Amino acid sequence: MGTSTLAALAGMGLFAILMMIVVGVLLAALVLSVAFRLVVGYMPSYLRALGAVVLTWIAAAVAMVVVGMVSHGSAGGLLSLVVQFLVGAAVVNYLLLSQNGSQIGYGKACVVQLVCSVIGIVLGLIVFAIMVVFFGGMLAHM
Repeated sequence: MGTSTLAALAGMGLFAILMMIVVGVLLAALVLSVAFRLVVGYMPSYLRALGAVVLTWIAAAVAMVVVGMVSHGSAGGLLSLVVQFLVGAAVVNYLLLSQNGSQIGYGKACVVQLVCSVIGIVLGLIVFAIMVVFFGGMLAHM
């Protein structure tokens, strides 16, 4: 294989990763909107949910760097999950407002974040099961 072939394969891989990130952000915004609807009672605008997801990912990345500097080992992993949850709830409370335009409160924002996490985990398990069936079937026929 020449270097141009390897460069093309690397470019295709980077494009696939970029597409997975874009689809992940769009799906996460939809899941957040549904979770907000289940907890608060109405569906926020999709663009606000999209902004909340992007801001949450950026703020969580910054928080992960700070947590990584402070702690090491398995306790750091658990602490980073807690920090990511709390940062996500703060962003939901700040960006996704109730019908009358006021903030929903940090407690409700935590419940929205919890419901969003549960929906995300269930969707992840469904995708994992589909992949296992698909690729397991392919491997069984080899």
